[in-house]
Amino acid sequence: MLEYLFKPASVAVIGASKNPTKLGSIVLKNIIHGGYKGHIYPINPKAEKVMGLQAVPSILDLDEVDLALIATPAKNVLETLARCVEAKVKTAVIFSSGFGELSEAGKKAEEELVSIARRGRLRFVGPNSVGVFSSSSNLHAMMPNIQIRRGHASLVSQSGNVGSQVLYRGSKLGIGFNMFVSSGNEADLHSEDYIRYFGQGQDTKVILSYVEGFGDGKKFLETAKETTMNTPIVTLKGGDTKAGADAVRSHTGALAGSIHVFNAALKQSGVTRAQTIEELLDFALAFNSNLYPKTKKIAVLTRGGGWGVIAADACEKAGLELPELPPEVITDLSTILPSYWNKRNPIDTVMASGFTLMTRIIDILGRWGDVDGLLILGGFGGYFAKIWNENKIEKVSRKMIELSGSKAIFSVSFTQNEDSRPIQRLRENNIPVYHDANRAIDAYSKLLEYREYLSAARISEGS
Repeated sequence: MLEYLFKPASVAVIGASKNPTKLGSIVLKNIIHGGYKGHIYPINPKAEKVMGLQAVPSILDLDEVDLALIATPAKNVLETLARCVEAKVKTAVIFSSGFGELSEAGKKAEEELVSIARRGRLRFVGPNSVGVFSSSSNLHAMMPNIQIRRGHASLVSQSGNVGSQVLYRGSKLGIGFNMFVSSGNEADLHSEDYIRYFGQGQDTKVILSYVEGFGDGKKFLETAKETTMNTPIVTLKGGDTKAGADAVRSHTGALAGSIHVFNAALKQSGVTRAQTIEELLDFALAFNSNLYPKTKKIAVLTRGGGWGVIAADACEKAGLELPELPPEVITDLSTILPSYWNKRNPIDTVMASGFTLMTRIIDILGRWGDVDGLLILGGFGGYFAKIWNENKIEKVSRKMIELSGSKAIFSVSFTQNEDSRPIQRLRENNIPVYHDANRAIDAYSKLLEYREYLSAARISEGS
């Protein structure tokens, strides 16, 4: 059924308006500008055309629409959904707020919505949703007008604002999105329904979720455990504290539950827990790379001793290993580095620079068979951009891309120039670029944790 939500052949906007300030106008405009190629039906009984499209007086005038977007006041939603059922609409998104997040009467109205939908086998998102996005359908059926980078992460968020921020900030960081749904109050469809659907497709490499509470926590965790056997899940949870739980009830009407129980259950289900939006995005970058190291052994390349010390601390805290350099690597690096280089891992080039030097160092480390990963600190902006210029830096990034076929390559750029062409090239080729060594190493370690979970789970299944 969710195929009709994310891959609809036809979309009806109920409440479509010529007034640019109205929700029905905003959603319709985003669908048109998003490039959706299916049939679009603006539902408006008082207009002949809306945004150049032929208006339709009622949903009852159409035959079996795949997706109805309900952008009407809350008081009209029950009647509108009943008409959708009569018109044999398959799925719907209810944008309207003022339901279970507001009052007991609102919760009863949600129950009535579900009862109406069940009569026609219609499934709906929300209420209190900001919409859905689907890359494969060019469907931008959303309230916020966000430029979304397309790719292989899929996101479900109970909060529309949090979900929108993850889409916006993630796109700026080079994370591409396959599907997104703002699940809202989850009167009908729940987070686990979307997670299951995301995990069944071939175009999603990592599933992201923001949750505040559960209708059925056991079902969520069972679905997560089943899904993580094939697709990693990263979850950020709101409502960890009493104050947060109280805020949850007034936001989506959900019950937050015990965070300690939740954390333990997530770990048993193979889900990676993020504590902040920054971590959610950091981990998404790592999993989206699809660069899974086989062991904990990593090499770190830095242009200054201080960053090497910080990286060494972070590696030990994250459970990573920094093996000693073998004699042949020391010999090869000594031919191109100053005589006083440290001859240890992390490898400090003592500010020796030059794009030819860097490509040779990366090439030497690429032949080091005892490490599965390489973290490169700096060299993509600021001082180096001035003395090398972007074309020369790009030659270094090409060498990194070439090496990423055999090692997990992570990079750190200490200047946050997201428009830098070398940084863009790295991200386009699934090499994560961070702006902090600690965050890069923490994200790298999550790949190992997930791989270890899979190995243990498969051994358990086989026993």
